[in-house]
Amino acid sequence: MSPSLAECARALYAEGVRRLRIVPVFIGAGGHLRTDLPQAVCDLEARLPDLHIAVDPPIGEQPQVLAAIAEAIARCAPR
Repeated sequence: MSPSLAECARALYAEGVRRLRIVPVFIGAGGHLRTDLPQAVCDLEARLPDLHIAVDPPIGEQPQVLAAIAEAIARCAPR
């Protein structure tokens, strides 16, 4: 997928950004979030040591999203 996380981070870094927040738009933490993303973040931190990177939990595991999903399911349930 293009642009990659590394490409985006390097472009933002070149513009002076030193704090990056990653919000994974996944329902849950699968292999990409458990293995690939931490490795990508580690690689970026090694190449750009003054770039602070924060990684949020997957959007699908955040309480507000879970509540919205539950509400949507409840609205669609037969009565």
